[in-house]
Amino acid sequence: MKRGHLLRPLAVVLFTVLSAFLAWSQPPGNPRRVGVLLNASPGDPASKRNLQALVDGLRDYGWEEGRNVVLEARFPGSGSTHFSDLAAELVSLNVDVILSSVTPAIAAARSKTATIPIIMVGPADPVGTGFVASLARPGGNITGIANQIETISVKNLELVKEIKPGIRRIGILFSPDNSSSGRIARAMQEEVPSRLGVTVVPIGVTKPEDIAEAFANIVREQLEGLLVLPTGVLALHRTKIADFAVQHKLPTMAPFDLFARDGLLMSYGYDSRITWRRAASFVDRILKGAMPTDLPVEQMDRFQLIINLKTARAIGLDMTLLLSRADEVIE
Repeated sequence: MKRGHLLRPLAVVLFTVLSAFLAWSQPPGNPRRVGVLLNASPGDPASKRNLQALVDGLRDYGWEEGRNVVLEARFPGSGSTHFSDLAAELVSLNVDVILSSVTPAIAAARSKTATIPIIMVGPADPVGTGFVASLARPGGNITGIANQIETISVKNLELVKEIKPGIRRIGILFSPDNSSSGRIARAMQEEVPSRLGVTVVPIGVTKPEDIAEAFANIVREQLEGLLVLPTGVLALHRTKIADFAVQHKLPTMAPFDLFARDGLLMSYGYDSRITWRRAASFVDRILKGAMPTDLPVEQMDRFQLIINLKTARAIGLDMTLLLSRADEVIE
């Protein structure tokens, strides 16, 4: 083997070690600042899980919270309208990067800065929402990770029909003010009937005050199951939705793990902790000088089936057919 062929791998190793050393050796008095726009309250279990996953991921790259990096986490009040003020606050702090998984929060951050890098942590359809020009070439100051929720939402309904073959009417809880949520709900309403032989009824929830009316519509429409899309307001009130579904013996699905962990019957899709930990790689590269426009958007590609057996028992469903395929069973 030629000597040059040996030197190149060695140079790569040395560069990696040097980069990690520089991150760790950053003066404690000048930590980098990472802004995080979350959807729930600081005490929400999902917020704690996601923030911890980000901290763990940053540690993998040599960034230690309180030593050479500071997390500036911000939480909205009663609705997503507060994201604009929170984004402005992070911009005024001159943070080095802003992260969020919530479409309205990402839009708010984009409206406040065209220079601070913004990292998406798993929203749907970033091209359709206009956040990036393309996955391969984002353009602008936004990059990160996108989900494939429009694909796996159909799979969620297939699983509902598998455990309840006679089901004919399924509701989709979505948020009309969330552009990607609205597109997915419309697409499901058009495509699912011919594919699965069920009628899909969209039920819109824009703000917390809409939930009571949504529940009334579900009863009035005589829906036999629910798919809950992971928008901000629906994630905030996931336990309330789960309690209502148990009361009315409705099987419920969502494409994100936190819904099943907190009371829905099943989720087929993404583990938000994995996504937040994976987002740390984008933070690391940006803090080391990379530009968002040079970092292609990644797509979440690891899907998991989680079954909440406690909820299954409460609504009287036999989950035997699916248990062997589950990645996780919550007792």
